[in-house]
Amino acid sequence: MPTTVDKIRRALEKRDGIAEEEMRPLADSFKVEVQAVNQRLDEAVMLLRKGLRSEAIQRVEMTPNTLEKAAELEFPEWDEWNEILQFLAIPLPPKLNVDYVAQINEAIIDSLPLEALLRRHRRLAIAKAPLSVRLRTLRQIARVDPANSVWGDDVETWEKIRLQQIDSELRQALEREDSRQLYLLNEELTSDQWRVKPSSRLIEQSQFAAEAHVRQNMERELGLIAPQLAEAFENRDEATARSLRTQWQASRSHYSIEVPASLQTQVMPTLRWLEDLDRQSMMESERSIAVDRLESCLDGNHSPEEIQDAYEQATRFGEPVPDALAARMQTLADEPVKRAKKKWTLIAAAAGLLVIVGAVTAYSLIASARQAKQRDDYVRQMEGFVSENRYDEALSFFESVRANAPEVTSLPKMVALHSQAQKAVESETKREERFETLLVQANSDDPALIDESLIPQLEELAKTDGERARIDDIRKRKQSYMDSQAVAQSDEMIEKIGEYWTTFGELQSRGNTNANRTALEQLRTSVIRLSNSYPLRSDAATTKQEQLRSSLTATIDQMKRTMQAERQLADALDSLSAARSLEQYADRLRELSTRTVADSDFIEFDTVIDEEDHWGNVDRTNEWLERLSQRLENGVTSGEATELVESAELLRNRVAPNPVFDAMPKFSDSMEEIRRRNSILSETFNVFQKHPLRELVTLPAEGQDFLITKTYAEDNADRMKRSGGLGVMVVSSSTGTVRNRGFDGPLDDIKNEPMASVNWLIAQQNARAIDFASLWEQTFLRLVVEVMTQRPDLDARVKEWMIFRLLDGATRGSERLAAAIPQTMAMLNRRADTFNRWYEPRPFNGKLPTEVESTIRAELGTAYPRFKAPLSDYSKVAASRLSWIGFLTKTEGNQISYHLRNELPEVDGSIFVAAPSRDNAVETSLNKIGELNQGHVQLTSNPVDLIGGRPLFLFPN
Repeated sequence: MPTTVDKIRRALEKRDGIAEEEMRPLADSFKVEVQAVNQRLDEAVMLLRKGLRSEAIQRVEMTPNTLEKAAELEFPEWDEWNEILQFLAIPLPPKLNVDYVAQINEAIIDSLPLEALLRRHRRLAIAKAPLSVRLRTLRQIARVDPANSVWGDDVETWEKIRLQQIDSELRQALEREDSRQLYLLNEELTSDQWRVKPSSRLIEQSQFAAEAHVRQNMERELGLIAPQLAEAFENRDEATARSLRTQWQASRSHYSIEVPASLQTQVMPTLRWLEDLDRQSMMESERSIAVDRLESCLDGNHSPEEIQDAYEQATRFGEPVPDALAARMQTLADEPVKRAKKKWTLIAAAAGLLVIVGAVTAYSLIASARQAKQRDDYVRQMEGFVSENRYDEALSFFESVRANAPEVTSLPKMVALHSQAQKAVESETKREERFETLLVQANSDDPALIDESLIPQLEELAKTDGERARIDDIRKRKQSYMDSQAVAQSDEMIEKIGEYWTTFGELQSRGNTNANRTALEQLRTSVIRLSNSYPLRSDAATTKQEQLRSSLTATIDQMKRTMQAERQLADALDSLSAARSLEQYADRLRELSTRTVADSDFIEFDTVIDEEDHWGNVDRTNEWLERLSQRLENGVTSGEATELVESAELLRNRVAPNPVFDAMPKFSDSMEEIRRRNSILSETFNVFQKHPLRELVTLPAEGQDFLITKTYAEDNADRMKRSGGLGVMVVSSSTGTVRNRGFDGPLDDIKNEPMASVNWLIAQQNARAIDFASLWEQTFLRLVVEVMTQRPDLDARVKEWMIFRLLDGATRGSERLAAAIPQTMAMLNRRADTFNRWYEPRPFNGKLPTEVESTIRAELGTAYPRFKAPLSDYSKVAASRLSWIGFLTKTEGNQISYHLRNELPEVDGSIFVAAPSRDNAVETSLNKIGELNQGHVQLTSNPVDLIGGRPLFLFPN
């Protein structure tokens, strides 16, 4: 089945001409189809602007497919068809919204599988494509895969590099005066794809140059067309002129800026000529249709009234109908006369028969009949002169008849004809006198004083070519004067309009105030009154006046709507800002959603009201911070660490991402570390409790210290005081095994070391339990120092072994401590073979090796102050809160802004919104949408989370 476009093309290809009756229904059908497609495109683009890309694509792909229908409605003969519709005075159908088609096509491309985009991304990288090209693909990837934040970070990084490139390219283009490059840079800078907002300096520089490029291109294109139009007008080449006019109109429509006056003046005669031809052609078409209708009426069975109406319509164009039709009309009009004449012919025949009979019977009447015939000849001649409007000859003939046959001139018919001729001559004399009088009144040496109102009367009175020539001379002189005046008035009016435009621009920049609106209304009145001051203005001046008046009216109306909307918005914002809690804020949102203020879209009520539960998760986050703060004040025990880890996990399952946990990236690890410390502490001190040193004492003999068990020493105390050779069981291995060794008695007194020091150290586990829980690192370090300084009778090797065991347990319970004393641990591990031979006899030495002592003192002295508050980083975070500082709004231009409840907070920080999570594993996401830095709020350009009405939460840095 042929489409509307197919029917239009067929109609355009017809050789027998194009009829209005055929084109008008096609234009109406095309209009309906374009409106339907444009409406579907509008709906899809609105969904796109709300971020609903899939829904938008689904909308256009519904049967009938909108993009296929749009492609069907685009055809190359559009301009030709529009010219024909204008020629036939048929209203032009609306244009297809190709911009929206492009947006939908781009959205479909954006929705392609991520793999295809990644392949393109890799190909561009391999080909070392320009950064601007690669950046477009990367932005598409970020849109298609929003869950992967890496793409967004890459886009921002590349955009910063690209902005630096643009800065350099802009300077080079300005130096080269490369207007095309400047135009392309402006198009890139003013794109809405940027995440890193370009500086206003770059935009202003490129925008000015881009406007110059557009104007330059327009003037170049129109400058080529204008002389061709003028030449076509001089040659009266209608076909070329029409084609060039189409190009002219297309260029004007493409650039949408004002055409220079010089070019407009150059083409105006041609355009007016074509308009006159269009009107003439239209009249010829209408006359042809009227003549066809007259012929149809004559051929058909129509009433005389219908035929007469058709004849009047066919002759109303000032031209006679074709001779054949005129003859048929005359025949139709003469039929009643012929029937009457036939009737009177029969009557005359009968009368003639009677005359013949009378003549036969009255021969005497012949003479009188001859005289009657002569009188009739005189009358007929007189009638001939009068009927042919030869009135002067009629009067001369009458006088000659009066001289030869005065009785004839007294006949009533002759008297009447003479009177008619005499009146006609007198009337012509009066007409000539009237014509001369009016001509004098209308004419003047000063063309400004020529009275054009008398010219129609003169034209009615004029009968000769000379009289018409005199009228035409007056008209031309007046027209020449009027044309010069029209040019002067038009120039002056256009100059005045230019001044008003300047005033208009100044008033526009002053904002929406009552005083400014009044000034604009006064300016509009002045613009309207220009028509009275310049009655001879040109169409161009009138067009400029109408453009300014329309702009003023639109601005005033918009200002009224804006001021009213601003009042409503101000009241709404004040009401929301005054809410004492988020619950009250939600209640007021619901109340505002039922008012007309909701129509301004400054808040997306339907979306935001449904998110109230997510704001409650912000309160839960603050409650958890309060609980953490309380735990940290008194030191976190293993049990408390367990509770904090479990509550943190529950909170993570509700809220992710969460700036609280982002500020404490290793919180769970730290708490797990604290949870493990009890077992590590037990393991560490179990080593001491189970070690043989706990039962060993020192036996000084032969200049060396030997280790024996406390029990053995007590059982053999008396024996070891005797003289002579003695056998003593001394420790001979690290496991505490003993062997018999001979000594000469008596032996010296037993020393309680190392048993005393080991038992003392074991007692510290319970004595310092709280310190181990809250200050793990410092407690262990203090024990190490006490072992080094407060156990003078303890052998250095045992001291070194005890220090190693203490620090080994301490570092297993604190990664931070392990990182703080790497040299000490490395050294002790190297010396393990030495101090692990603590059982070997040796002369007493309670002082640690210099290398060992200096290394330990150096690193422990540096580390100890750092662990005065080991969880201080967490304490700072715990002292912070997510504070509600305001909410997002939308400006009139659909741009996202913000509104604060009070003054800006004094602390800097990041700004978040609580939104439904796109990850089904959690309820809420606290998404970062900006920064507060030194009293300045900077929102990101990511539109996904920037929804009007969402509360803003500040988390301090």
